[in-house]
Amino acid sequence: MPAMILLLGGLSTSGGTAPNPSQSSTICLAATAAALAAGRFTGPLVCSRKHATFVLAGRTRGAQFTIFDYRYRYLPDGGNVMHGGQKIVVFRRDKYVGQYALSPPPYAGVTVKGAQVRIRIGESPKITTLDFSRAPPQQALLDGYVVVFHP
Repeated sequence: MPAMILLLGGLSTSGGTAPNPSQSSTICLAATAAALAAGRFTGPLVCSRKHATFVLAGRTRGAQFTIFDYRYRYLPDGGNVMHGGQKIVVFRRDKYVGQYALSPPPYAGVTVKGAQVRIRIGESPKITTLDFSRAPPQQALLDGYVVVFHP
């Protein structure tokens, strides 16, 4: 059976009609899926341990922001090639506030130290630091590419 894929933001799902986001909260990513839907997250929510990870990277100082590293792969309806990506997903308390879409491969390592989110592409020694002391930065230069915060 293919992985269930819930695509939010006006997209369709693999295998037919979109599941109800409130129902998906018990199926996919526990309560996080409901918060993502309520916050207007866009992109795929892949509900397969084989094809997706949604890992807590850390909480910024004072637990103002919670940062997740989301990596996924899926086969679109009628597709012959797997698609995938990586997103840095940002919550403030229990509310989804936005995301940065990265462009793997290679995947980026995401960690939190104090009020900073640190990103390292693959095995590169260079670390990009995002200052979350007040708010998520609107954009950053990451390995020569501009990544934009999408609220």
